[in-house]
Amino acid sequence: MNLNREDKGRLVADLHQRMRQAKVAILTRFMGLNVEKMTRLRRELHKAAVEYRIVKNTLLRLAIQGTDKELLKQKIEGPIGVAWSDTDPVAPARVLARFAKDYPELQILVASSEGRVWGPAEIQTWVTLPSLEELRAKILGLIQAPAASLVRLLTTPSSRLAQLLKARSQKE
Repeated sequence: MNLNREDKGRLVADLHQRMRQAKVAILTRFMGLNVEKMTRLRRELHKAAVEYRIVKNTLLRLAIQGTDKELLKQKIEGPIGVAWSDTDPVAPARVLARFAKDYPELQILVASSEGRVWGPAEIQTWVTLPSLEELRAKILGLIQAPAASLVRLLTTPSSRLAQLLKARSQKE
């Protein structure tokens, strides 16, 4: 795809804004994936609210300048795809790892989050982390557990008293 200077400028500005907002950016190598597999990968990523683009290295280097993803500059070489998420920092890793398991042509190279670079082994550990929804459910359960116990404690004596009174009235 040939872009003129103005189009490249718009692309870099748009990608720069997205990289600033992204919680994580993961670089991948996709050599050997045909169009069908790439389409499948993009669909899976889209379902998880993850964006994925294949960008020329020079433009990607310009786009990450001045962001916390700038540390990725040294890792950008050869054909690169970049996946990112504005909401869930683990979602891109989870989808990419699951896809790479089925299609080893996809390689997860490196990630950047919060001004730090993460290698492939570290990214794999992200996959085992619970999702944001799972964490919210656990926290909600922890918050609700004491309230439920309190309700049980408060209702138990009154129900026992009612049973005792009923038994007493049946005896008489």
